[in-house]
Amino acid sequence: MAIAFTKLNSIRHLCLRFLLILLVLPLASLAQNPKTEIRAVWVATVSNLDWPKSTDMNEQQSSMKALLDSAVAWNLNTIFLQIRPQSDAFYESTLVPWSEYVSVARGTSPGYDPLLFAINEAHKRGLELHGWLNPYRYETFPGKNDGKPGDFNATNPEWMLEYYNNDADPDLDNRIFNPGVPEVQQHLKEVVGEIINNYDIDGIHFDDYFYPYSGTSDEDIETFNTYGGGFIDIGDWRRNNINQLISSINDTILSVKPHVRFGISPFGIYGNGQNPPGITGLDAYNTIYTDPLQWLSSGNIDYLCPQLYWPIGGDQDFGTLLPWWAQHGFDNNRHVIAGHGIYRYDNSPSARTATSTLHELKEYFDTSIQNARLTGSGWPLNQVSLQIDIVRENRNINALGSAFFRYQDFIRVEGLADYIVTANYGDAALMPPMTWKNSTLPNSPSNIHWEVDGNGISYLTWDVSDPDNRYVLYASATDVPAAEFLDDPANMVKVLYDNTFFLDGKTEITGKPHLFFTTYDRYGNESITASLFSVDPPSSMSTLISPSNMAVDLPTNFDFSWTSATDAQSYKIEISSIADFLSVDFLSTLSATVVNATEFALLGNHQYFWRITPINFAGEGPVSNVFSFTTGFPANPNLISPTHNQQLVDLSPLIQWTEDQMATGIKLQIARGGGQFEEFNIIIDEDLGAVSEFQVTDVLNEWTTHYLRLKFINGLGESDWTSATFKTLMVLPQAPVLYLPLLDKQYIEGEIVEAEWGKTARATGYFTELSKDVDRLDLVESKQFYSVNDTTTTYQDLLPGTYYFNVTGNNIGGVGEWSQVSFSVEEVLGVERVSKENKLLFVT
Repeated sequence: MAIAFTKLNSIRHLCLRFLLILLVLPLASLAQNPKTEIRAVWVATVSNLDWPKSTDMNEQQSSMKALLDSAVAWNLNTIFLQIRPQSDAFYESTLVPWSEYVSVARGTSPGYDPLLFAINEAHKRGLELHGWLNPYRYETFPGKNDGKPGDFNATNPEWMLEYYNNDADPDLDNRIFNPGVPEVQQHLKEVVGEIINNYDIDGIHFDDYFYPYSGTSDEDIETFNTYGGGFIDIGDWRRNNINQLISSINDTILSVKPHVRFGISPFGIYGNGQNPPGITGLDAYNTIYTDPLQWLSSGNIDYLCPQLYWPIGGDQDFGTLLPWWAQHGFDNNRHVIAGHGIYRYDNSPSARTATSTLHELKEYFDTSIQNARLTGSGWPLNQVSLQIDIVRENRNINALGSAFFRYQDFIRVEGLADYIVTANYGDAALMPPMTWKNSTLPNSPSNIHWEVDGNGISYLTWDVSDPDNRYVLYASATDVPAAEFLDDPANMVKVLYDNTFFLDGKTEITGKPHLFFTTYDRYGNESITASLFSVDPPSSMSTLISPSNMAVDLPTNFDFSWTSATDAQSYKIEISSIADFLSVDFLSTLSATVVNATEFALLGNHQYFWRITPINFAGEGPVSNVFSFTTGFPANPNLISPTHNQQLVDLSPLIQWTEDQMATGIKLQIARGGGQFEEFNIIIDEDLGAVSEFQVTDVLNEWTTHYLRLKFINGLGESDWTSATFKTLMVLPQAPVLYLPLLDKQYIEGEIVEAEWGKTARATGYFTELSKDVDRLDLVESKQFYSVNDTTTTYQDLLPGTYYFNVTGNNIGGVGEWSQVSFSVEEVLGVERVSKENKLLFVT
């Protein structure tokens, strides 16, 4: 790419030597990381596979932002968002109902426009968002949409094709829109037209759901008899139905927004006797009745994305199929994107079934089937890098990118995303240009200058020649970079969808104060020249406004504010407990000159120091003066008892804490069943005065974990919660009643001694001890009984002497009170005995 850099308010001519170098050197070869390359990921919404996982609007929006942030981190540039999973919509539509997968029920609004939100958030991050539609799929099991909004089977039954499963089950397997009905084609054209007209979408994407994979026999014979005039072969007619739809969709795009990319991801084997040598298996032409080569030759699509969900080698060799498809793309001046089946990867490849010929079992989508994802043999991580290398090796024949099925598998497969970034996607990439639509190169931006927004934040802006244009920002340490500077994707900072550039915390260009801006139109054409804007770090400092220096008794809710500094794009606020800022308690970078104190977890009754540093893309400006302030709300309580994680806490404990002279009240709560402190699990909720203890009068559950929290309150605010967890004691069993042996009973040597006791409340078992002393120190035998019903034991062969039988109940809390009875064994005179050592035996 030739480079002409435009300096603000002047034209900076490059030196003659630089121009000569530019003319004689070839363009930089960036085989490892091409500058233009489609890098897409499918985001499946059917059955909420990838998004959304909740019906809550805020959670949906938060997770979409996280998803898009991940795509940026992985240096992807395109999202294929499924916006029509089953004849429904993830957008405002007058033609089809809201999808059940985005709200509580089919036809119910989610409370916002998910497609509009996703487009806006994607464009903020420099990502393209393409609407992924399943045009024909109506429902995945019979009757699913009956009686619901958008019940086309009721309003237009002639539009439906009904399929039975392979076992000839009397239940319908699914329903699809009948591709052979002209009204269906018109309806689908209007569906796409509505999206194109109403949304700033970057692409329309169809996947491989046309006629079903299970095959079509005579389900549409009546339609063929009605509309198939001129066709002898019903298969040719079916393929023509698809071709007509695609042609009409392309016409709609070209007439409304020609820059919108239109692409389809067919099954990865074409068929029709044209497969490359060695390739076998199910094909798109004869089973699904699609003719992707016709879509290319007719010029009705901008790219093909064949689903090549197989490894390198074998009967469905990725390394053979990709070049075959790419050559057809090249012959027809269209792009080819490889579809990669990253669902084939797994952390434990042995957990997969060995189905080496798998394309994509449709059971993969059936979340009711256990381990459905794992069908097919697992692949090592390097397979994806090898496949991307094969795509790049075929760039010269229009293999210009990759799409990955699907988003959640980047998360599921440990290390996969990092592996791709490290091996292949170390830099960002732009979309390749659609030169068959428009090959005119735009001019670079003009009149780049500073402006200041209502928050006192400086930003760069420039004149707009076409509102559809985007812009590419490059950063350099010098204002005269190397000749290949604009060809190296490592120098790209961000794609901008409007004529503004605000610095944010995610834009790392410190030390590169020379920014180059190119214009990048919606067709993918980039200006051959770049406009240069150079700047120094902010030269002025901010003046602190509030809180004023040495302010005291500040509440929890107050504003930090300061004056704007010249050319500052953001501000760094530092808050420290020490005046020299050797340690900083809170640090934040803000795109405003005001921030509320609630953004920081300030301590109560505490002195702080704060200062502000202005920042722009060239670096930091001078640091402001330092102000101090002291908070007037209470400090956090210091809990004395019970201590955190204390065990065997009394069932009516005394809660104690240190007093705070600034506190006028205390909020105390105790919960059980979890630390959520919601209405359902709070058992004690007290608003107390300025006291230092609280006696729990209710009896808490035994042997139960409880959650305690309290905070101080005064007229200036509240402290943070101080929390602790404690476990109550278990009431121990009372001493069992002894029935045998009788007190002081005398036994004759050799006589069996029977012991018996009564069941005691709260016991789950018993311990017995036979001792020769009242203090149970000289033990003869110990036994443990695990059942509360075990209440007897016997002793025999006891030597003459006095004994004490002891028994106690036990439970999970420990051992209860002991019962004891003494008895004696009398010697039998004239009997010769064998001496026997008394020793402790523990019997269970």
